[in-house]
Amino acid sequence: MKKFLLFILSCITVIISVSAEHFPDSKYKNIKNNEKVSYDSSTNIWSNKINKKTENYFIKTKGFGDFYDYLDSNKNYAFTTECEYEFIYNNSLIGYSNRDMKFYEISYINGGIGKRELLKEEVQKIFPNYTIIELSDFTKSTNVYKIKKHIGELKIILLNNSTETYDNFHFTSGNAKFTQYDLRGFLTVSKPGMIQFSSTTDNNSIWYVLLVR
Repeated sequence: MKKFLLFILSCITVIISVSAEHFPDSKYKNIKNNEKVSYDSSTNIWSNKINKKTENYFIKTKGFGDFYDYLDSNKNYAFTTECEYEFIYNNSLIGYSNRDMKFYEISYINGGIGKRELLKEEVQKIFPNYTIIELSDFTKSTNVYKIKKHIGELKIILLNNSTETYDNFHFTSGNAKFTQYDLRGFLTVSKPGMIQFSSTTDNNSIWYVLLVR
């Protein structure tokens, strides 16, 4: 009995600890807390392959709220990306912001960071197995977008191509089965139905309806 209880407790602990650091179905793993990354300003190349000879690097540490700070090799504050999910892709540092629902390419310039928003085509190249839907794809009159689901699961990235931000927005549904990740615009749909994307705190906010057939 005691072993069984310990097993249940360990399962609960694993479930609670799951975060964007363990983002499923993606080979681009979130840079972990206390992980080191280097940046070469002359070539604009980022790397998480740090060895003893690497003199200049940054250390990711827990910052304010859901954000992480980066410290320099002397443990002094360097910058924050204001993103919840960060990874290295083709020598670039890419960040995803839940509030913006956008991907950014991060550069470090003269002691500060630069952020360039990625285009839909660039995001699609990074995540080829996902169907990317932009907010502008929804109809103007009803805020509805229709999509067909074929055999298997439908992986979706809802990408914000507006200037709005989406605090407290989440997916909800009464008749479609889906998996929602810590990353706000990501979900996997396994059953046709209606999925609504709206604020959980403001009943008068804008909402979007995704019809999966």
